[in-house]
Amino acid sequence: MKTQNTENNRVFEINTLEAANEVEQYVIDLRRDFHLHPELSLQEERTIKVVTEELTKMGIEYEIVPNGGVIGFIEGNQEGKSLILRADLDALPMKEETQNLKETKVVLSQNDNAAHTCGHDGHSAMLLGAAKILSQNKQYLKGKVILAFEQAEEIGGGIYELLNRLLKIGADGVWGIHLKSDVPSGKISVDSGPRMASAFSFDVIIRGKSGHGSRPDLATSPLDCFTNFYDNLRVMRLNKLDPFNPITFSIGSISAGSASNVIPETLQFSGTARFLQYEQGEKAEKEFKSLLKNICDLHNCTYEYVKEPNAMNLFVYNEENCAAIALNSIKNAIGENAIIHYPAWMASESFGFYQKYFPGVFAFLGIENFEKGTGAEHHNAHFDIDEDVLKLGVASTVQYTFDFLNSEKELNYQSEKKELKDLFIEIGFPVPSWATDQE
Repeated sequence: MKTQNTENNRVFEINTLEAANEVEQYVIDLRRDFHLHPELSLQEERTIKVVTEELTKMGIEYEIVPNGGVIGFIEGNQEGKSLILRADLDALPMKEETQNLKETKVVLSQNDNAAHTCGHDGHSAMLLGAAKILSQNKQYLKGKVILAFEQAEEIGGGIYELLNRLLKIGADGVWGIHLKSDVPSGKISVDSGPRMASAFSFDVIIRGKSGHGSRPDLATSPLDCFTNFYDNLRVMRLNKLDPFNPITFSIGSISAGSASNVIPETLQFSGTARFLQYEQGEKAEKEFKSLLKNICDLHNCTYEYVKEPNAMNLFVYNEENCAAIALNSIKNAIGENAIIHYPAWMASESFGFYQKYFPGVFAFLGIENFEKGTGAEHHNAHFDIDEDVLKLGVASTVQYTFDFLNSEKELNYQSEKKELKDLFIEIGFPVPSWATDQE
């Protein structure tokens, strides 16, 4: 539970859990403030104001990256490596319920059109708590800490600007925490390897021939075509894709027709696929396109891609040696009993972009507590946080920071060689106009 650093041949000991206990109420208060005043992606003006005011109080220099977020700098007294500590700022466009799974929530959004139902309020509060401890002990830091508060994580809208700036600053590693609704409260996973999925999304219009409901034989129903395609898409996992590599498919929206007695001309559907191996994603993309063409031909329909599926090679992947450092950090900070081995999460996260260029760890911190009613799925209106775990996230972040900066372990890591703009174009992410205008 202690981290040791040497200076002038003297040993200083910092009990990271004790330090986290001292800032616990500060972190909880911040989390509740963020939760009361949620802001949607790229609209986080008040949230950024709170973050920068707190950094100013701590004496931490910072810069605001337009449409990207906030970057803060904590310089240690000794030369060394640099580590990025990342959190996200935005809320979701939804109204939350007053109740969690058991009781009334301790804090509710004051904005009916936005709510922190993914945990970003907790992430930002924990990072500010860690920053407070690190700034108070910067004389023991060997190297530099870079605080990254990312805008618009939910829509991937802030990552380009923020990461573009971080690449110019440079760093040796990255760390982040995501609260996890189905992990028991106080347990934390820092497993190595794939931790969150890559994806492709699709948006398709199927065109048939409209007609009267009394004579379906004279029409060509795009709905019949879609249902056949959807049934075969579900079967595709069994007879076309490697059963040992995880993949999920989901259809999120379908729209067709406007009257009960009219067979519609068109049907539009959209959805996503998630996978943990790029080869599996490539295969799924190829089979999806082949299946859509063949089914549409069979039904005498045509199709058009509003958004064509494009398998992205973008995973949250914990570098093995960084994960080993993190494992020891958790044991030292909050105890071996806090460790849990948890399978990869099939959701996607912009943290994968950081790990393209910096080796690091994305930790899952559990908030499932049946007695308190926390544990509803992320993006669910009943989602709530067990605030007692926030101090554990702070202690783990501080401990990993010291341990990583002091570590001389060789990392088995190759940074992405492509320029950020080229990487975004390759995987189909939007590139800001200023970046393309420079060509």
